Amino acid sequence: MTQPPPPPAAGDGVPQGELGPTAPPEREPVLDVLRGFALLGILLVNIELMRGPAIYDVLAGRLPPPSEGVDRILQFGVGWLAQGKFISSFAIMFGLGAAIIAGRTVAAGHQPGSVLARRYGWLLVIGITHMVLLFPGDILFVYGITGLILLAFLRVRQRTAAIWSAALIGLVTVVSVGVTLLGAAFEELAGAAEGDPFADAFQGFFADRAEAAVAAHVDGSYLDVIVVNAIEAAIIQLGQLFVIPWVLGLFLLGFVVGRTGIIADLAAYRSALRRAALVGLGLGLPLTFAQGAVDPIVLVGGGTGAQVSTGLLALITVGQLLGAPVLAVGYLAGVALLSLRFGSPRPLAAVGRMALSAYLAQSLLTLIVFAGFSRYGQLGPSEAMLVVLGVWAVLLLVCPLWLRWFRFGPVEWLWRTLTYGRGQPFRRGRDVQLDA
Repeated sequence: MTQPPPPPAAGDGVPQGELGPTAPPEREPVLDVLRGFALLGILLVNIELMRGPAIYDVLAGRLPPPSEGVDRILQFGVGWLAQGKFISSFAIMFGLGAAIIAGRTVAAGHQPGSVLARRYGWLLVIGITHMVLLFPGDILFVYGITGLILLAFLRVRQRTAAIWSAALIGLVTVVSVGVTLLGAAFEELAGAAEGDPFADAFQGFFADRAEAAVAAHVDGSYLDVIVVNAIEAAIIQLGQLFVIPWVLGLFLLGFVVGRTGIIADLAAYRSALRRAALVGLGLGLPLTFAQGAVDPIVLVGGGTGAQVSTGLLALITVGQLLGAPVLAVGYLAGVALLSLRFGSPRPLAAVGRMALSAYLAQSLLTLIVFAGFSRYGQLGPSEAMLVVLGVWAVLLLVCPLWLRWFRFGPVEWLWRTLTYGRGQPFRRGRDVQLDA
């Protein structure tokens, strides 16, 4: 038997037969805070790909020398507390959003599959555009593919979806640990061999790509940057396709939560949120501690080489794939509790309301810094962190101001218009309160 998504709670403003996005006054501000929190945190990891061509050295097996002082402290913190945690948080929120849309669509008398198919199909297009024009490490493309796969689970029972979520995350973790250890053994054997023509060809290719990336960002035109981005995107996105089962597990986790009814009255679920925060933080922090042992760019590139022992390598892999989602749950539950206790921070909620636009804006702003001001390959971890803080400040200032005049972020408006097949109101009406 199948179980359709539950209808939205009373008062959500979805008349029978009318289909459209959630109106601003009807949004749950805590959910927007959670999206904003996850979105800003993603930049802590993405900046490692944005600030220089070190990813090519990692892919070629030439690891950067260990950092020292403040740089090492920052990298340890990013590896332990950010790597994989915010992308997990964002994926969980994506699945939760799918549950909300499915419920609203059913309540309006429509089939959720067609709406979500258009939503994720257009997300694929946005992701391809983003990775070529702004940032090769785009995640929207993978989210679009995963969202289309999620359609197969729209009408399964919550218990079945929860089992699939746990099974996918667990299976990917076990397989990845095995593959990682096997890869480490092969690296050790390959290291003993001399004059391997395949290894030399790989190193030469990635060395050339690193030089081309620096030349494009520092001395080239924007067209040169686009060409470099397209090649780098093909490399990175090919690797990201292998983590789709893991992302699907996170989508399903959020989807299950979204169908429990917790969103209709978060305050009534304080005790459940408190337990989730305690378990998530209590288990997630020690599970992911080993990730701080290596440079975050090494984790992004999927290699550690001789930097760590085989046992530590296994712990890092477990932290990336199992510990990160657990800690993400702790983060989300903790931030939700703080928002319920002290109120939702309006700037952070505004970033969450226009999270897609803010995600693209992060890439645009960092591209201006690293290409427009020729800082690519010039900044260390601590200097790059100043760029992160600057981007955060811009988003936290601009997003609330934007929402004083407009109902959605510009990309959200386009995405909703394409999804629902009709133009959405863009400017705020007089009857809409300033709730940003």
